[in-house]
Amino acid sequence: MSRDYVCGSEGQYEKGSGEQVLASKLGIVNSDEREGAELLLLEQLYQDIFEEPFPLQQISVSL
Repeated sequence: MSRDYVCGSEGQYEKGSGEQVLASKLGIVNSDEREGAELLLLEQLYQDIFEEPFPLQQISVSL
């Protein structure tokens, strides 16, 4: 069983993946390739969020 489980109309598996990979815009059919893409996208997200320096002053929010 794949780590992705789809029930009813929740989603669809990518054609040619042997019901191992959920359908996506990337059209990936191999679970190893999907995991590589996920890691790459996660790394890009972390870089976008954490590369900008954090403010040095205290942050406050008025209620």
